[in-house]
Amino acid sequence: MPLRQGVNHQPRETLVVHSRTKRTGSRVRIASDFRDNLIIDRYDPLFVGMRASKQEHLKSANSEDAVTWNVFRSLRQIDASCWLPELAQIGIPGHPTPPLSAVAVLLWASLSPPPNLLVNGDEGDSEIDVLIEAPTWVWCVEAKLYSDISTGTTTRPLRDQVLRNIDVGSFHAGVRDFYFSLLIHSQTRAKLGLKAVRQYQDLVATRSALAGHRPDGLPNLRSVSVLTWADLARVLASAEAQARRPGERDYATRAIAWLKRRGLDVVAD
Repeated sequence: MPLRQGVNHQPRETLVVHSRTKRTGSRVRIASDFRDNLIIDRYDPLFVGMRASKQEHLKSANSEDAVTWNVFRSLRQIDASCWLPELAQIGIPGHPTPPLSAVAVLLWASLSPPPNLLVNGDEGDSEIDVLIEAPTWVWCVEAKLYSDISTGTTTRPLRDQVLRNIDVGSFHAGVRDFYFSLLIHSQTRAKLGLKAVRQYQDLVATRSALAGHRPDGLPNLRSVSVLTWADLARVLASAEAQARRPGERDYATRAIAWLKRRGLDVVAD
């Protein structure tokens, strides 16, 4: 079932038509083609089957999907050894860097809920913004920009978006180590998300909250954390500095420049 919408700090929009773009009443640019907001893989086959509402969202200059695509599709073109250690140091502090072999970066993967959850009510698949995985570990990232997390689902009003992602992500990981991060613009833009992360950083409490349908006890859950887009800018800078192949450096350089133009390379709070 669809998630309830969380807090959204964007103003109500009234479109004003220009040549190739539209602008909202708050001057947010709306591209006529969502590909105009992308700097990489504009014609990826994934877009062929993408639902129309998501394509519409990608047209906005405030689209968290566009930022997610541009950053993580750029990172996946670069040897993981050039960026994963930096990302792990920020996102999973206190844990060793996960093994760097056979790392895959997937966007908008659809993950099924644990079967036991369905006994007490329907729940649809969850779309994971960023899924970074390898043979021995899985890292799920829920990406936000100017909106906050959803606070519940239609059938489960207390099942917020962070808890849901931890649940389906750890179930997907199976016997592999599992990490979760909420990626945000700033603290003021994600108050509900930050509150949820602080709550679920107590892994004992998180396992208890899911115990009703997770008899396994989530033994693979290792970390719950917060990342910012400014953190990702630093990760890209590390990739740019360490990439050994000129083409890989170019991916990082372009993504850094794009984040800077958006003002996302510095913490806003």
